Amino acid sequence: MPVVTVQVPAGALSDTQKASLISKVTDVVVEVEGFPALRPSVHVLIEEVPAGGYGIGGRPLDVEKARAALAKATASTAQQ
Repeated sequence: MPVVTVQVPAGALSDTQKASLISKVTDVVVEVEGFPALRPSVHVLIEEVPAGGYGIGGRPLDVEKARAALAKATASTAQQ
């Protein structure tokens, strides 16, 4: 029984995004294993790390600032 753990900052994903992530991770595990009958046994755990407990590059991650930066970067790329 494969178990995949995904850690994300608390509040970073909506319930819809979590459901999509679980589905897609399961698809990848089944594809890599090459054994479709494995699907019911694939476990995907999404662990939400509380604010202050998640950092990138030696700095605490602020989810709202990260979302704003991503939105800005996405808008900039779309305009090119």
